[in-house]
Amino acid sequence: MGNAMEAAGATLVRRRSVLQAGATTVVAAALGATACKADGSRAPRLASTTAAGGPSGADWHALAASLDGDLVRPADSDYDAARRLFNPRFDGIRPAAVVEAANPHDIAEAIRFARKFDLVARPRSGGHSYVGVSTAASGIVLDVGRMRGVDYDAGSKSAVVRAGSRLFDVHEALEAHNRSVPTGTCPTVGAAGLTLGGGVGVEGRANGLTCDAVQALTLVTAAGTILQVDADHHPDLFWAHRGGGGGNFGVLTSMRMRTFAAHRMGFYFVSWSPSQAVSVIRGWQRRVSTMPRSAWANVHLEAASDGSVAIRVVGVSLTGDGGPEAHGLINAVGHQPTSLSTFSRSHEDGIKLLAGCSTRSDQQCHLPPRGNLSREAFAAGSDVLGGPLTTPQASRLVAAVRLRAGSGGSVAVILDPLGGAVADLGPAATAFRWRDALATVQWYIGLPEHPTGSQVRQAYHWINHSGHPALHGASVGAYVNYLEPGRSVGSYYGRNLARLRKVKARYDPSGFFRSRYTV
Repeated sequence: MGNAMEAAGATLVRRRSVLQAGATTVVAAALGATACKADGSRAPRLASTTAAGGPSGADWHALAASLDGDLVRPADSDYDAARRLFNPRFDGIRPAAVVEAANPHDIAEAIRFARKFDLVARPRSGGHSYVGVSTAASGIVLDVGRMRGVDYDAGSKSAVVRAGSRLFDVHEALEAHNRSVPTGTCPTVGAAGLTLGGGVGVEGRANGLTCDAVQALTLVTAAGTILQVDADHHPDLFWAHRGGGGGNFGVLTSMRMRTFAAHRMGFYFVSWSPSQAVSVIRGWQRRVSTMPRSAWANVHLEAASDGSVAIRVVGVSLTGDGGPEAHGLINAVGHQPTSLSTFSRSHEDGIKLLAGCSTRSDQQCHLPPRGNLSREAFAAGSDVLGGPLTTPQASRLVAAVRLRAGSGGSVAVILDPLGGAVADLGPAATAFRWRDALATVQWYIGLPEHPTGSQVRQAYHWINHSGHPALHGASVGAYVNYLEPGRSVGSYYGRNLARLRKVKARYDPSGFFRSRYTV
């Protein structure tokens, strides 16, 4: 259709509420305090004092000397850039050091150092953790961001993806071979963190979760041992790393992934009157249960601070033509939309559109090692729908969003479909439990760049006391890539939690990798 309609569609997907990969990545690391020598190389700065039993300046010096990468500590001019996460809410957290690892051996050295001095160590890839668990006050961040790159093998049609690669890195590398892997859409999310949590995305119904494409992993254990893991070598660890979340068992440094043909994308953006919101949700559910695997469509139910409510669907068809799917959806809803936009893009341009990128050089897609990426403060959470919402349940959800708008608050509720290839495996085949579910639900509340504690608490109060209760009787759990405070760990894994804890006891018996969210 016309350029104006396409521009409107681009504005829609540019919103953070659409860029949900998944968000939630916990694959990282940090350590250090260093100065730069005249020749530009990094020399450790010795501390004059050290806490009793903690590392001395000489200890930090020795760690820095053992690394091929860099050790960044609080006295360094680049410390603030090195410690930052995507969400400015966590800017107050000051790790003792960030280890910018160049290879798995750097991660192993840092882990052994942290164990020796009983320091918390947290892995970090993209730094998009919803609860900030890819950093730790006074701990070490194990940052894999320098380990970026994708190597494609035409013979096997597989790719080795290094853990620091962002989603856009992966797609950009594979587009040259007309190949793809199913991922989320947020371009700067770390591929490792997304994969560890499962990986829900646009091509999931056609090709499965991101973790389903994994054939082998290289990781560093809590003992500082580098392991090669696949279905035949450490199979329990291989199982756990496909949907078990990051920061539990080790630090992922690379993965070999099966790739898929990159198909042309047909888009359809459809909006309805807010008065039809319940019918849209119910009709979308009916369409999801019958639409082909080549199709994907998610629902956005949004409240704005000006009191308005919006309901829309963003859809993609891998046939290259979104028209038939759009009309199938409209028929299922039973009401004519207020706006409809359909158009087609190459796979490469479709990925960029979903990521909110206009060009290859757009900083929304490319993240310099310590670049000034666009950061966003937010509070978020999730539910998993075991089956279709009843009319009373859908009405309750819409009413909660309307009340939010009426009180001057904003929220985006995003329903992402599962099914298709995701359901080809059983719920226990990998650690991702929700293969037989209908959809994931993300609650997303944008916040000021540097929100007050009260603003954060108020956001989570709405999620906990209005959002989750609206889905009472329909929700069966939560998505681990959308971690939130107060959720029980078991809600992310269901019946797979017991097996995950057995893997944890075997590979990390001392609980070296620890946070309130670990299994």
